[in-house]
Amino acid sequence: MPATFFILLHWKRQQKVFLQNFSKLTGQKETDAVHELRVAVKKLRSYLKLLAILLDNKDSETGFEKTEQLFSVLGKYRDIEVGLLLLQSFEKENKITYTAFRFHLKIALQRTEAWVQNALSKYDEKEITGLTGQLGQNLKESNHQKLLDKTGIILNKELKKLKQVTKHLARQPHEARKMLKNIFYWISICPKDFLISSGELKKLKKSLDLLGDWQDHEMLCSKIKHFRKDFIPDSREEYLLLKELEKNILSKMETKLQKADKEIQGFIST
Repeated sequence: MPATFFILLHWKRQQKVFLQNFSKLTGQKETDAVHELRVAVKKLRSYLKLLAILLDNKDSETGFEKTEQLFSVLGKYRDIEVGLLLLQSFEKENKITYTAFRFHLKIALQRTEAWVQNALSKYDEKEITGLTGQLGQNLKESNHQKLLDKTGIILNKELKKLKQVTKHLARQPHEARKMLKNIFYWISICPKDFLISSGELKKLKKSLDLLGDWQDHEMLCSKIKHFRKDFIPDSREEYLLLKELEKNILSKMETKLQKADKEIQGFIST
């Protein structure tokens, strides 16, 4: 069976997702397109990392720099956008409108929109399509089964590392999330029930969703803290309201981390 079926097929699928959403964004701003494009880049980046290990070729991870730059700019936009959505849910929950902070985020979002449009206008899709051709050449003579066998060895090593990193999840949640994401993406492109069952894969996905939600809350909490300290006099009522909101968010973050830890431990213990 050709190696194309194993890895390059999934690369091409994500390339298509990337280009479709890039086209949507250059035509007009679509919130969903920003998210979908960024997810596609995360998967493509992860595939490159796996290929670099499989082919023992660090150069396999090069040629992706401009795409990473676009990803970074879109990330700043997405962080603010998600922050506004979370703020809205907290306003509804607490029956409070955080007027000054909401206005601050909206202005920041407008400013970031200009950066996004500038980054989109400068991006050349040939970086992705050219890289696809290069990867096809690199995999041309590869044996599918050998790549699959080696992927299994790599995944087992990563799972052992994951056990160490997640012994104390609260100490390095970002590192754990990064490792989990690669493991999830790599297993997902392998044949069904490769190394783990579909049920275990669902646990892995759930832990990633919880950690992603935790990170969104962490990002909002950080923005609130900086805004409160830099722009609001401590004598103002909104200063105290925002400080109370921070505590609320931190409490939710702790709960989400505990739930994620439970899912992860359930996954790695099987």
